[in-house]
Amino acid sequence: MKRQNHYSTLHVDQCASCAEIKSAFRTLAQRFHPDVTTDRDGERKFKDVAEAYRTLRGHDSRVAYDHQIKNRCAENMALEMAAPNMGAFNWGLVLMQYFSLFWLQPGRDAD
Repeated sequence: MKRQNHYSTLHVDQCASCAEIKSAFRTLAQRFHPDVTTDRDGERKFKDVAEAYRTLRGHDSRVAYDHQIKNRCAENMALEMAAPNMGAFNWGLVLMQYFSLFWLQPGRDAD
């Protein structure tokens, strides 16, 4: 049996955030729950969705899975999960360095 891609099972992009993955799981789990669905393959689909979410919800299991499938977003996702909001901090430092060139130039206001 061919192994399915967990991202395609949940109908999300490989660069999806944890919140997007959780939202997709909840929607699909409600749709394919054995007590609710009338689909013949509903139970199998429910199990596939649950397995995909179980793999993608944890940081370590998601990094291992991304490495296994050679996910192009794995490096960016690992950085985002390890240090959230770090990108905004870096931009603040860049802007501070840029504007400090104008503020701290010696002899500029000596005229």
